[in-house]
Amino acid sequence: MANNNPDVRGRQRRVAGVYSCGAQIAVKRRVFLTILGSVTFCASTMRGEDGSEQRYDTIDAGPLDQFELDKVYDQHRETGFFIIRRADQVFALSSICTHKGCKVRSQTDQSFLCKCHSSRFDPSGKVLNGPAIYDLPRLKVKISSSQNLLVRIPRR
Repeated sequence: MANNNPDVRGRQRRVAGVYSCGAQIAVKRRVFLTILGSVTFCASTMRGEDGSEQRYDTIDAGPLDQFELDKVYDQHRETGFFIIRRADQVFALSSICTHKGCKVRSQTDQSFLCKCHSSRFDPSGKVLNGPAIYDLPRLKVKISSSQNLLVRIPRR
């Protein structure tokens, strides 16, 4: 039997069904939109400075002059990166394998090996053989006013 009372019908139209864990919960449209707006705002404020959804930490890798020789410096491997010096260029590569997240190791030929599943990367971090299909990411670096090398790494 349908309810012909206009007040009741209007209220019924303003109620939206929201499913949560398999149960339907009746929520008024205004409340639903308020909640949706709050969640959207919170999600947008959790983005990094470049607009990505990931947050970053900046690590002080030490004085720039301690990276004078052309080689791979692995003292920050456990923190998540290598410092590489080649000629006049200093850069940082992630030490996290792009296949399953294991830590890669630097080799004597300056390539990188993941012992978990045998992925190999060349000295620039490009995949040589898998199962990894993505290169090791280059991380942003900058030199502080005190001439220390700062490396930006993703938060875990």
